[in-house]
Formats: sequence, structure tokens, C-alpha cells
Amino acid sequence: MESTSFFDNDNYMPHGVCYLWQPEILWTTAISDVVIALAYFSITAAMIVFVKRRKDLPHPWFFILAGSIIFIACGLSHLVSAIVIWEPIYGISAVVKAITAVASLTTGIVIWLVLPIFLKLPSPTMLKVKNEALQSSIKKLNFAQDQLVESKKMASLGGLVTGVAHEINTPVGTAVTAVTHLIDFTDNLKFHLMTTPMSDTKLDLFLKEVTTCTTMINTNLNRAADIITSFKQVAVDQSDKNIRLYNAKKYIDGVLMSLRPMAGQTPYEITLSCDEDIEIYGDPGDVAQILTNLVVNSLQHGLDGKAQGQIIIEVTQQDQTILIHYQDNGRGMNAKQLKQLYDPFYTTKRGIGNSGLGMHIIYNIVTQSLHGSIDCISDFH
Repeated sequence: MESTSFFDNDNYMPHGVCYLWQPEILWTTAISDVVIALAYFSITAAMIVFVKRRKDLPHPWFFILAGSIIFIACGLSHLVSAIVIWEPIYGISAVVKAITAVASLTTGIVIWLVLPIFLKLPSPTMLKVKNEALQSSIKKLNFAQDQLVESKKMASLGGLVTGVAHEINTPVGTAVTAVTHLIDFTDNLKFHLMTTPMSDTKLDLFLKEVTTCTTMINTNLNRAADIITSFKQVAVDQSDKNIRLYNAKKYIDGVLMSLRPMAGQTPYEITLSCDEDIEIYGDPGDVAQILTNLVVNSLQHGLDGKAQGQIIIEVTQQDQTILIHYQDNGRGMNAKQLKQLYDPFYTTKRGIGNSGLGMHIIYNIVTQSLHGSIDCISDFH
């Protein structure tokens, strides 16, 4: 008798008849089909989770197609195979198999279209090799950057040497001139004494001249000694770690004295406001490096070309924190320059030899050596 419907089950026998209802065959087959179906469903769920979490996957639709459609269809096919052992739902089984066939055929065609794309994706081994090469390049760049930073520090120290040498030249030259004049005056006096007795007037004139010259020599040599002392301390602090307790005002005065030869050739004034009793325990070279680079930046960038300018440094203490407020009345920076201020090698005057490491050095000293913070506010005009 012919079936009246594709899904009519009345005219069919369950598949268990083919197994002669032997339990060992029946249950082995049924359990295997159910387990296979559950495995396919699990794979489908894993595929969906994988695609959702990996947002960087190329062509995620392919994984959905291969994972969801095929595995669901295959899982249903095995599940239906287990059911037809007792219920002859062969029409439903045929539809499920048809869906599985279409999904499998579609995936089989599409996979050849996307295969070249997936072949171009780097393997984990390739990524590891590239990552190791990148890490090596980063280490080399960091080493080169450290070398440049050290060179910049020494260049800053070299600038101090040049400025101090120029500044010392004036008092030493004046002292030498005074000594030379005193020697000549004494020689002339000796010559006259060989022929003419010294009068009270000549003796008084000689004593006045000696007093004037020795005072001039003493004043200028003391000035040169002060400059050398300040420079020696700053130079040692900038080249070596020297952890100690020091007075902030006295030390900063010494640093600024070493910098004044550089600023003294310009129409700019540097003023310091600092309490006498502020003591700092640490490496004074850090403060020297910070102030040196800030002053150099002001002279070369902010105040350069201005008829007159002023640099104001204010040092205050709040509990255990030292605040250094540095400002100048230069031209300022625009938003782009302010954003890149601490970037290494960034400079607006690379053409005249600037390395762009000054503010980067300051940032590293403040944040790493001093464990502090730094902020810059600027108006561009």
C-alpha cells in the first residue's frame, strides 16, 4: 500500500527490525549515534563561542557555516538515526540528510575559495619568529636610545664647561691684569729707589696702588673660585650618582651660577624663590639635570629671539613632597607640540643640531628616578 504523505510513518517498519531487535546491536548503534550527535552539538557550541570571542578572525561567517550548519545537521542526522530504530520517521530522516548534504556541498565549495586567504595567515611558529625579531629590534632601539640619552647628558655637561670657561676668563683675566700692573709698578719703584730716596708721598701712593691691586686680585680670584666650586659640584652630580642630604636653595644657586654664563650672554633674567630650610635627601644630579635642560630649553626655544625675557623658579615643600614650579615668558607651545613634548627625539629645531632628548630626559628623571610626576601648561602666542 502506497504512502499518502512524505512524512507518513504507518507503512514503514522501524529500523530495529533490521537488527532483529538484538539488544547488543540495537543499543550499541543507538548509543553510538546519540554520542556522535552530542559531540557534534558540542563542537557547534564551541565554534560559536570561539567566533564570538575572537573578534579578529577573518571571515567569521565561514566558521559559522562550517561549525553551525554542518555540525548541527550532522548531529541531527545521527540523532534521527537513533530514533528510527524504534520510530520509522524516514521522511524526517531524509530531509535532515538532504540539509546535511546541501550544507556539506556548500562548505566544500566555499572552502576552496577561502583557502588562499587562510594560507596567507601566519602560523604560530612564524608569529613567534617575527615576535623574537621584533623584541630584538626593540632591545637594540632601547640600547641606542640609552646611548643617545647619555650622550645628551654629557653634551649638557660640555655646554656647562664651555660656559664656565668663558665666565672664569673674565675674573682671572682681570686678576692677571692687576698682577701685571702691580709688577710693573713695583719694578718702576725699585728703579727709582736705586737713584732717589722714597718720599712719604711716593710711599703712600705705592701702598694705595698695592691695596687697590690686591683687593681687585682677591675679589676676582674669589669669584673664579666660587664659579669653579659650583661647577665641580654640578659636574660631579651630573656624571655620578651621589645620594646625600643637601640644602635645596644652596645647591640650586650653585646650579644656576653654573648656568649663568650661558644665560649671561642673553638679555634674559633667572630668578629663584626657595626657602632656606628645605633639605632634600637624594641624588642632587637629578635636580641639576632637570634645571639644566629646562633652562637650555627656555633659552633655545621659548625665549630665543625675544628682546627680553624672564625665567622664574619656585621651590616649595608640602609635607614630604618637593614642588618645583618652573616658568618663562617665552612664546609657548601649541597643542600639537605640547602633546609630543616628552617624546624622545621630538624637537622643533632639529636643523640646528637639537637632539630632542632634553624633555625626555627630564620626564624619565622625574617619573623613574624621583618617583614623581610632571605637568606642563602652555599658552601659544
